[in-house]
Amino acid sequence: MSALDFLQTLYTPLVSDTMDKLGITGQILDHSIQSIFLDPHLKVAGYAFPCRVIPTEEYVEINTLLEMVDAIPKDSVVLVAADGDTDAALWGGLMSTRAKIRGARAAVVNGGVRDIEQVANLNFPVFGTYRCIKDIRRRGFMAEYNTTVTIGGVTVEPGDIIFGDANGVLSIPAKSEKIIIEKLMEVSQNEMLTMKELEQGSGAIKVFKTYKTF
Repeated sequence: MSALDFLQTLYTPLVSDTMDKLGITGQILDHSIQSIFLDPHLKVAGYAFPCRVIPTEEYVEINTLLEMVDAIPKDSVVLVAADGDTDAALWGGLMSTRAKIRGARAAVVNGGVRDIEQVANLNFPVFGTYRCIKDIRRRGFMAEYNTTVTIGGVTVEPGDIIFGDANGVLSIPAKSEKIIIEKLMEVSQNEMLTMKELEQGSGAIKVFKTYKTF
């Protein structure tokens, strides 16, 4: 099982707690960035493909954005990070269509998302901060892609792992991927055993003494 598929058997709070225990902090995107659809079972992990948007009041054509969607790699999570609020949609239905065909697993933006019906029909996971009708032209432009960005207060580099679910979104730095995944394999087993014993009626104090997790 790949690291991405393994993560998708877990959930973000467990990954966050495990990273805390390893001293790897500051990797949780701001809680304002959430799935645009209410799905408690949503889990998606992929390798970061970060893009940077700069707010502007000038008309800038979307040439770089079009280049970006044609360059999206397989198994990626596309991150669209605006330097400031553009009061515009950073992601929409046509972008989702192209991203899905390219093999992307999801998109995460620190701003607006539109074309909600079209995105829902694609069954393509998208995380954002709000829903917005407005076009990006005269409000912002994509300046660069496949570059380091800061989104939701977290600095993300190309190739970092992005994991999102109904709780929110986090980033696993590529340099820490091995140690985090190894630790998760250990703690996820204890988490499963704890849940099983609780369901069978064991007390919280007893199972915590046994598995050191709660």
